[in-house]
Amino acid sequence: MKVEHLKDLGCMIRQRRKQARLTIDMLAAMAMCSPRLLGEVERGKRNVSFGVVLAICALLGIELHAQGREENR
Repeated sequence: MKVEHLKDLGCMIRQRRKQARLTIDMLAAMAMCSPRLLGEVERGKRNVSFGVVLAICALLGIELHAQGREENR
């Protein structure tokens, strides 16, 4: 899935968390962040550390790939 907005990634994180049958509290404890912060990630808020997002993705088995725009053409 191509992620163009933070909300897209947040939606994917929420979906994977629910598929794994994890509550926000459970995943937050695993990611060593607060449930509130995890909720902000899932809602695509802007003031979230990229390191936290990477940790959450790793826990859920979500791989992120970066590609330069000029490579897309």
